[in-house]
Order: sequence, then C-alpha cells, then structure tokens
Amino acid sequence: MEQLARIFLILEMLLINLMTSHLCSRRKYSIMRIIVVLTLFTALIFLVSFFIREKLDLPYLNFSMLILLGLTYFFPLKNLYHESSDKTLAIMFFSWIHTVTVTFLAVQISTSFGYKNHFQIALIVQTIIYLFSTPVIIKFIKNRFLYILKNIPSEMNKYLVILSLVGFATISIIFIYFTESSNSLWRVITVILVGLTVAISYNLIYIIVKNFKSINFFKRLAYSDHLTGIKNRFALFLDCEELISANKPFTIIYMDLDDFKKVNDTYGHSAGDEYLKQFTKASIETVGDSGSIYRISGDEFVCIYHENYIDLFLATFDEKIMSYFGMDIPFLGVSIGYASFPQEANSIDELIHKADKVMYKVKKKTKDQLESLVQQ
Repeated sequence: MEQLARIFLILEMLLINLMTSHLCSRRKYSIMRIIVVLTLFTALIFLVSFFIREKLDLPYLNFSMLILLGLTYFFPLKNLYHESSDKTLAIMFFSWIHTVTVTFLAVQISTSFGYKNHFQIALIVQTIIYLFSTPVIIKFIKNRFLYILKNIPSEMNKYLVILSLVGFATISIIFIYFTESSNSLWRVITVILVGLTVAISYNLIYIIVKNFKSINFFKRLAYSDHLTGIKNRFALFLDCEELISANKPFTIIYMDLDDFKKVNDTYGHSAGDEYLKQFTKASIETVGDSGSIYRISGDEFVCIYHENYIDLFLATFDEKIMSYFGMDIPFLGVSIGYASFPQEANSIDELIHKADKVMYKVKKKTKDQLESLVQQ
C-alpha cells in the first residue's frame, strides 16, 4: 500500500507538471495526440525506473534519480509544442518549482506525525495543497507568465531560464540533502522563503518585460511615420549619426514628389494619402536591401543608400518606382538629389543640406525644360 501511495504521489506531481507545461505552451497537435504521446512516454519512464531499481536492487528511486528521469520530458515537450528550447526549459523548471515545493511540504508535514510509512498521509496532504495552490498558479500563468513568454526579448530568454533553474535547483537541493535534519520546521520555512523569492523574481521579470514593451511602443511611435509606417526624421538623424560614428560610408538620397499638390487638389486628400503610401511601398521595393527609406515631411522622403554606383542606381529609379506603383492615379515623378559621406560632408545636417540643394536644382531644371517645351 505504501509503495502504491508513493507511485500516486509521483504521478500526481507529474500530472500537475504536464498540465502546467500545456497551459504555458502553444501546441502543435491535437490534445488527444499530446495525451497519448505523453502517456506512452510516461509508461516508458516507469519501465526504465523499474529496470534501474531491479539492476541496483533498490526499494525505490531517490529524488535525485527522479529529477534526472524528469528532465527527459524535455524531448516530448519540445516536439509537441511550438516553443524554443530555452522557453521549454523555463516552462519545465517553472512548473517543477511549484510541484517540488508542494511535494516537499507534503512529505515534511506527513513525517511530523511520526509514522514510519508516511507516504499515504503525504499523498493526502499533497492533494489538499494542490487543490489550493494550483488555481493560484493557473491564475499567475494566465495573467503574468504567458505575457512574459510572449513578450520577453530573445536576449532575455537565458535569464528567465537561469531564474527558473536556480529556483528549482535550490528547492531540490534542500529536498535531497536536508531531509535528515532534525528540525523539519526550518526546512519548511526555508523552502517557503525560497518559493516566495522566486515568485517575487517572476513578478519583477513581468514588470521589466511590460516596461520594455511599453518603451518599445513609445519608441516606435516617436521614430516612425504614422501614415506610411516607415521611420521618420528623428530616426533618420539617429541612424545617420550611428553610421557617421562608425565611419561607415553611405549616401543620402533626398526625394521630393513632383506635383503632389495636384494629386490632393484633383483626387482628394484620401487619394493623396494613398499616393504617399504607394510611393513608400514602391521605394522600399526599389531600394531593397541596399538602403532604408524615411519620410521627413509631407511629400519629402530620404533614403540612406549603402551601395556604390549611386548614379547607375538613380538612372533607373523613376522607371522602377512606376513599375511598383499600384494606383490608378498616374505617378507624376520625383525629384532627387544626393550627397555622400564622407566625400561630400561629415555631418547629417550638411549631407541633407547638400542633397536638398542638388534636388532643387534638378527640380528647377526639369520645370524650366517643361516650360520651354510648352512655349515651343
């Protein structure tokens, strides 16, 4: 009976672990398939544990061996859910912190009754604790932990794994190496304090991730153009300063849409907005990976161009824009000027000033040519 109680103690712990992992992960397959795979894997683990017991002539496997066997669940969980390896580990250790803490408390409470065979009492106590603690964990998962998993920056994933691992390892070490201590009260207090510390740490990570997301949102708001979605003047200055500081050559291409006022006057401001969006899309397609497009005012755009042969690129620019321009309204053209760093200027203000000056010369020349044709 005692042996059966021990098995159910482990199975209950495993069930809560797998349920928690399921709640925290995005599944690849149907729930039925996941249940079947995990059930078969659990049966395999029990066969392996039985074989180890027989080989080593042990009455039961100690907690450290159970931890090693538990780690193998990483492989089915990694393949059954859409989570990266580090997030799968973070989820596993997060779940185990809960279940190992509960099992430890159940065992400590059951031993205080003075019975030699105490696993039946431990099973009852563990079940009661799970009835109260699991809803709290589920609420925390829904309100905070899922938010962390979804929004945590990739460079912070390792810290989430480390936190989960350290919390789990600390509680496990207390469980494994201090079970023979004469004063179980201090062990219980220690584990509770460790659990509270880990819970506070998860809440701090949640606050950090939430603030990080808010900062990124406001950063995107501050450095992007609300109409076209591309970067704005502020972002242009920051990116240029970064390139200049790194002494990386680049060219500023200043673009001013021809007769844009005519588009607004003829077709309306909604069509004018769509015209700007289509030009943005066409510019991005034309430039490709060779540069970045910025909108710095109403109908004025700038491109930071990283490649050589700028004249060759600009020679076909208008044609490519027209081929990508997806509107019934005809594309009326764009006047372009450019200046290169470091050959022509050493600051962003100088570069824009020179490119702007060249652009207006081109625009005036084009306008004069058109007037000359009209007069003829």
